[in-house]
Amino acid sequence: MALAKIKNFLDSGLKSVTQPLDRTVTLEPEIGLRIIHSPNDKTLKVTVIGARHLPQNFGFTRVNSYIVKIKFFPGKDKFETTSKSESWPVWNEEFTISLRKETKIRFGKSKVSEETIDGSKLIIATLYAILEDKPLIGTDKKDTEKKKLDGILKKDNKKNKDTTVNNDASSSQEPKTPNKFLNKFFSKNEDKDDKIPERRKVDHRRTIGATTIPLDLKNFTIKPSKCHADDVSTGDIWKPLRPITSGISGAEERRENKKGQLEMILLQEKSDKKDVSDGKLVLCISKLRCSLQTMHEHESLKGQLYIKMSLIENGRVTKFWKSDRFSPTASMKFSQDKAQIIADNSYEGALNDVSFVVKFVSKNKIGKKTTVGSFVIGPDVGGTYSDQWKQAIVKPGQAITKWQAFE
Repeated sequence: MALAKIKNFLDSGLKSVTQPLDRTVTLEPEIGLRIIHSPNDKTLKVTVIGARHLPQNFGFTRVNSYIVKIKFFPGKDKFETTSKSESWPVWNEEFTISLRKETKIRFGKSKVSEETIDGSKLIIATLYAILEDKPLIGTDKKDTEKKKLDGILKKDNKKNKDTTVNNDASSSQEPKTPNKFLNKFFSKNEDKDDKIPERRKVDHRRTIGATTIPLDLKNFTIKPSKCHADDVSTGDIWKPLRPITSGISGAEERRENKKGQLEMILLQEKSDKKDVSDGKLVLCISKLRCSLQTMHEHESLKGQLYIKMSLIENGRVTKFWKSDRFSPTASMKFSQDKAQIIADNSYEGALNDVSFVVKFVSKNKIGKKTTVGSFVIGPDVGGTYSDQWKQAIVKPGQAITKWQAFE
């Protein structure tokens, strides 16, 4: 009887415990914000409360810490929190955005303008993870073995020095001058190495996601304590972290694609000729977006990614552009002046046999290349790829911007 009671107690206890644990597996990363609008001071006070359900590793690399970047849109005000190492970090850091802007004009005079709060103004919060230098697997074992090996080598070198006798006094003094020179040389490198950690913070930064809060006055319904009588607050808002959107048509559709999407800009330049020739066709890359799943896969392979655009004329490649290799990331911006490829339109009907091939390529440590995805923009490819082409041809001088998904 006693054993049966213990068994029933354990079974009921396990059932009560496993139920909430199953729910937490699918919880998405969230961030908490609080915004206070002060009409009297003409300021916005944005408080980053914290975040929860954050990933603790990317592939085989552990997350070292997290930071949040706050941006007022439209505007140039940007702020960053301090880094926190917990997966449920708590910041409670406040940033003040001035709505009164002073701009300098001619003859030393300045002009003061005030931003009004409405639904067109946004607060954008982006959360980043900073990765550690070492992977999760096998590092501790390798470090201990290396330390043991270094100790053995030091002992052997010491024994060899004790047993060897050098009678030439001049030869024993000769290495001193080059050693001093080398010490000075290497000491300069040590000074340069002090700046490396700051660079590593950027290189090891990965975007977890972002959220936007429109500054609509309807959202400011709470009266904050210990503030001015006219101040209003949104209260504590917890919002899920989503892929970064640009607000253009089709931006929401790109979330469904796991391989990645590119924001492409296609423009046919205007021509003075009646036959519409010599109006060059320019294809630019603006932004890259790929899923967290794709980013994790390439993070585990320790690979580098790059984008390649090729111009196909009459079935052969005549021009191509390739980006610099970059670490796996959820989002990335490109310089449109550099990330472009141009198709010449030297005679009437020349663009009928032209198409653009865009590839998303991964290159691992041993140099093996793998195509993550690709697509073709041209007159006869179908779908949104041909729609962008047709709109650019019909509307010369107008840039056609669309998100194109890799297949």
